[in-house]
Amino acid sequence: MIDTIKADISVVITDSQRIIIWVNEQFSKMTGYSLEEVRGKKPALLQGKNTERPAVARIKEALNKKVHFHDRITNYRKNGEEYTCALTIHPIFDLDGSLSNFVAFEVDNNFVNPDKEPLMRLSQAQKKTYLTDTEELTMYFKLLDLFRAKKLYLDANLSQQKVADLMETNVKYLSLVINNQTEKNFKYFVNQFRVQAFENLLSSKAMPNYTLFSIGEQCGFKNKSTFYSVILTHTGKTPKEIAATYY
Repeated sequence: MIDTIKADISVVITDSQRIIIWVNEQFSKMTGYSLEEVRGKKPALLQGKNTERPAVARIKEALNKKVHFHDRITNYRKNGEEYTCALTIHPIFDLDGSLSNFVAFEVDNNFVNPDKEPLMRLSQAQKKTYLTDTEELTMYFKLLDLFRAKKLYLDANLSQQKVADLMETNVKYLSLVINNQTEKNFKYFVNQFRVQAFENLLSSKAMPNYTLFSIGEQCGFKNKSTFYSVILTHTGKTPKEIAATYY
């Protein structure tokens, strides 16, 4: 998903309580901290004795107001070295309008001019999707929330138009957002949820007397040949080979 963002931009995703849940590889290169070391902690772990208090106050105020903003702050790498960090933080809201995440784009101002990086600017030219990066990420997070909460993939007749209508967008935007964030198409995106549901049902052993395709039907697969083809494509194994690991 977000790994396709420009290589010298660090990305940090937190939950609504500002606890880190994901960082990209550039964050680790920039700070020296791995994902495992920062997951479950707050970004404030990067601050130190020379971190500007006014900047910290401005950041906290913007986070509390749940608004997007720019700022610069002195942070510290894992080895104790100071660096100036230019950051842009955006709140992400779920389908109910509740805050779900914060996404921060950061660059090391010692080496990169943040004013030349499109993701660091709140006002930017539209891309080929005619969506800003923030709008695109927001739509993608909403899409994930929708699939997880509503389990749309269980509908064997699910169409791109139906999902677009639920997202209150159009098919073009939906298709391009999925392609940009996953490098896959709509069908592949949907099928990955169905494959996971199939594996979950097998592991739960909740349907021991059902055929493999009957279990697949419970996960949204409509056609037997498609079911076998999709499972093999996504896992490299046949349904029978997967089932053998659980029974």
